[in-house]
Amino acid sequence: MCLKNEFKRINRKTGKPFEQGYQDENGRIFYSYVKKIGNDGWYLEEWKKDLASFKAKKAKEKNSEG
Repeated sequence: MCLKNEFKRINRKTGKPFEQGYQDENGRIFYSYVKKIGNDGWYLEEWKKDLASFKAKKAKEKNSEG
């Protein structure tokens, strides 16, 4: 899936779009941008509540690929 950078919300700490695995100050882990633009003009985002949830989603995604 190819997403345009101009619709990705910028991480204030890095000045770049969020990258998978980034952990915010609340402990949430960034998973991905979703190919749908919200009312605010940015792609929607998928965050996981903690590292265990992030790893579970990665494992599920890997298993469904092959």
